[in-house]
Amino acid sequence: MILSIIFALSPIIINKLNLNEGDSDKNLEYNEDSDLDNCKLKSSKISGKIHIDNNWTDAKSAGICTGNGTYSEPYVIEDLVIDGGDSGICILIENSDVYFKIENCTLYNSRVGDPTFPAAGIKLSHVNNSQLINNDCSSNYDGIYLWFSNNNNVSGNTVSFNTYGIRLAQSNKNNINGNIANNSIQIGINLYECHLNNISGNIANNNSYVGIYIHISNNIMVLGNTASNNGVVGIVLGASDNNTVSVNTANSNYGDGLYLWYSDNNTVSVNTANNNYRYGLYLSYSDNNIVSGNKLLGNKKCIFEENCEGNIFKNNDCGKETIVGYNPFFLLVILSVVVIILRKKIKQS
Repeated sequence: MILSIIFALSPIIINKLNLNEGDSDKNLEYNEDSDLDNCKLKSSKISGKIHIDNNWTDAKSAGICTGNGTYSEPYVIEDLVIDGGDSGICILIENSDVYFKIENCTLYNSRVGDPTFPAAGIKLSHVNNSQLINNDCSSNYDGIYLWFSNNNNVSGNTVSFNTYGIRLAQSNKNNINGNIANNSIQIGINLYECHLNNISGNIANNNSYVGIYIHISNNIMVLGNTASNNGVVGIVLGASDNNTVSVNTANSNYGDGLYLWYSDNNTVSVNTANNNYRYGLYLSYSDNNIVSGNKLLGNKKCIFEENCEGNIFKNNDCGKETIVGYNPFFLLVILSVVVIILRKKIKQS
């Protein structure tokens, strides 16, 4: 019976990430189909694929962008429609520290590529100081992908029906705000080995696996997002410490609303995680977290702990349900005590 209980408490295994990418292919050039006639770009808004490898002056001369690359007058790529042709990247920017914007572009059908260099609507590689604003990057492999890129702003974009909506790897101090990342084959918003990022006000619903997945990433602010109706979990912290997960909504996910595994010293507060198929909040091998003020109603279990120490629970609303935490060894001790008491009572009778 004890073994059955222990096995029943095993965690969800999430092993769907493939985030090990190689260095960018430096031999990519402007696609021959690119429309370099500025007048034609303005009239048709249709362009071939764009690749800029720290050659903004050439790109400006070709009519691909405007501006000067300064904070007050950044380079701007805007109002373009790019069909990825089922391969490659619609807009690839590499090795850039100047200020630039990509806005109001529609970038789609970029699905097939080298496994170490997957296709994307927009990919930034070793890029700082960009703004990606109000673009539609749907129906790609990655909608938007940041690789070794810092101090960027990704706001107001629609990244739906991709394999991954928005992905960041080894990228720090970025703002990911107000985006829609729905209906991904894998994950809506995914951070891998990223630190000091702000993930706020995004919608990540109806993704096949996870809405928002923070993996091996520290000091992340996950604030005011919605991650509901996902195939496994709404919001995950995996091997991630010192993060804040607050004022999010993670309802009606097929597994758990919020899930922490091997994640310590996090604050999980004022979230709503209702009507999830398993747990409102599941903590596994996660210690010294503060869990307070959350609304966790209508789940199979409100809050569930496995092999955790030092977590603090305050003012969480579980309705009539009692918060239960199980440790297999603790459970064995309790059962042993119960057996001893029963034996004593039998002898006395």
